[in-house]
Amino acid sequence: MISFSDFADTKKTILFDGATGSALLSEDNSVILPDILSLKRPGIVLALHEEYLEAGCDVVETNSFNSNPLVFESFGSKKSASECAKISAILAKKAAKNFSTPEKPRFVAGSVGPVFNQNGSLPQDETLLFEAYSIQISALLEGGVDLLIFETMQDIVQLNSALAAAKKINKDIPLIVSLSGKNGKTHTGKSFEEIVSEISKYDLFALGLNCEDFAETEKDAEIIKKISPIPLSIMPNLGFPEKINGKFLYKTTPAKFAGKMSELIQKFEPKIIGGCCGTTPEHIKAAAGKIFCIQE
Repeated sequence: MISFSDFADTKKTILFDGATGSALLSEDNSVILPDILSLKRPGIVLALHEEYLEAGCDVVETNSFNSNPLVFESFGSKKSASECAKISAILAKKAAKNFSTPEKPRFVAGSVGPVFNQNGSLPQDETLLFEAYSIQISALLEGGVDLLIFETMQDIVQLNSALAAAKKINKDIPLIVSLSGKNGKTHTGKSFEEIVSEISKYDLFALGLNCEDFAETEKDAEIIKKISPIPLSIMPNLGFPEKINGKFLYKTTPAKFAGKMSELIQKFEPKIIGGCCGTTPEHIKAAAGKIFCIQE
């Protein structure tokens, strides 16, 4: 089968999936972390991947954003973070394999998130972080992921530790870094420019943004484009949910999402697009249609 890198050379824009963790918790919120559903209810995890692939995405992300030993320990989970990461990768790979064809191969990105304690603080012990990220990344690679995405990243120390672990384990695996924040800074106050300068020693496949609304994504994409020559990745959320009949719902329709993504594609020419919080297979299907029209 064609490698992700070779596939990427043939595609102007690569389409990732949408929300994973929040989508799974809407099905079953009995777990402290959505990653645990890969062990508890693998069927719904596999089904979500299949829905995104049916919608037309090229890459699905593993349900492993929190599958780091330090995160599991902080949240008091007795489950194995490593096992969750590996099973999440196996499930996503199974779905991708089932949908892959010679004309449209599908791939799996191992999702790696920041390490937050329950009190919202970010651990800064580089040795512990390196070891914890190594465990998570090794498990994802054992499960068969084709690339790694470090998303919603907030901190230089954590990102450095994660990237160093990835490069030590597999120096050839494609890496994507996705920051999240506002006005050129992460939510912890780290400037994008400072982070980009620090990680310039790594050969990244793409660098970009996730988990920001459209307005913030547009502002921050301008900043990223000015400070980095690395291909851009854009994965916005649907803004803020509204409480309707006791449930928090996002009101941005698939058509509106696709329209906004079309504007971002034409303005910034990102290599990768996808969705974050609130996005569904319907939103990704609509975006896929827009990409096809733009690139005809």
